[in-house]
Amino acid sequence: PVTYEVRVTRNGPIITADKDGPVYSLRWTARDPKNSEFEAFFQMNRARNWDDFKAALKTYGGATQNFFYADTKGNIGWYAAGRIPVRRSGDGSVPYDGSTNDGDWIGNIPFDELPHLYDPPDGLIVTANQRIVGTDYKYTQLTRDVAPPWRARTLLNDLTGKTKITPDDVRDVQLEAFNIPLDQLSKFIVKGGFASPETLNVLKDWDGRMKSDSRGALLANDIRTCVAGKMAEEVKPAPMPLIRERITNWAVTENVTRWLPAGFKDYGELLRSCDASVRSSLGDPKRFGPDDSTWTWGRVFQTRFPHPLSVAPLIGMQFSIPSVPIDGSGQTPNVGPYVSMRHIATPGNWDTTRHVIPLGQSGNPQSPHFKDQFDAWRSGAPTIFPFSKGAVEKAAVAAVVFKP
Repeated sequence: PVTYEVRVTRNGPIITADKDGPVYSLRWTARDPKNSEFEAFFQMNRARNWDDFKAALKTYGGATQNFFYADTKGNIGWYAAGRIPVRRSGDGSVPYDGSTNDGDWIGNIPFDELPHLYDPPDGLIVTANQRIVGTDYKYTQLTRDVAPPWRARTLLNDLTGKTKITPDDVRDVQLEAFNIPLDQLSKFIVKGGFASPETLNVLKDWDGRMKSDSRGALLANDIRTCVAGKMAEEVKPAPMPLIRERITNWAVTENVTRWLPAGFKDYGELLRSCDASVRSSLGDPKRFGPDDSTWTWGRVFQTRFPHPLSVAPLIGMQFSIPSVPIDGSGQTPNVGPYVSMRHIATPGNWDTTRHVIPLGQSGNPQSPHFKDQFDAWRSGAPTIFPFSKGAVEKAAVAAVVFKP
């Protein structure tokens, strides 16, 4: 037996306590037994209209989520629901002094004031981790730490104007690999001639999509990362990924000189330097080698599904999933290996529901269902998920009966 001491304060359990260092505690809504989520799901499964749906969400106390609503009459809605604390002062973005009451929770954001939509005029509701409220929103904890708008903007661009969106339209936007920031940057480089002739020849023909066989995708991505890295060197300890996602494109294309790293007279010189550095790195025999026709996005962006048992001696190999090139990126609707599920549903026609996961339903590598969904997940091939009892029985190929 091992006894492990957990100290709990009025501000939550102690999570770090370095010797002679600060002691941190963490209070979390998910640890409050009053914040049950099962009742909410039970009620949502029985909701018959928007009001029933909202009534169910009022009881939801789990981690804040995007909840979507659609009914057979064509109504759509969305709610960012959950218990979001309101503090006596500040918004919780930095730790408080636990000896004071400044960080005390004095309530939650009222349900009616949480971000939500119902039947918006354009007939579309899109969320892709982008900002969901303006900076003038009353509760500032929902106006920070959001993803850049690129994925959501691409979804809106692809769907806006379609009078009747079909399941295939939704499949296509789920697989969309167009990268707005890299497309912008590559066009800027080509227009200004800010790269070697070899790179310019590739970028001028690139369509902005992060396809696994694309050379332009790899070059544009690596040049952007190089530029962001040199910017980050000037503003340590600001993290490079933050600079890359939120500063780089704006600073370069708008010629914001205060972000220009020392030693460069202008952004054109910086881009040329990064192009040379990237081409040298990619051409290294230890990486891809001198043949630039092999420098493709799929060499670096691949599926990775590490199984915890794959490292086990003798038996581990059967759990290994090979890595393969895949389309997408972190700035596109299709985020490649990070897509845990693709789901498309039509209310009132539930037996046409499409659903697929990266590998398969079975965790047994000897089962034919261990990774039988992979090809459909990667390609977007329709995978029908029958819903009604009759459809399920018709589609069934086997039945498993559990008995006590």
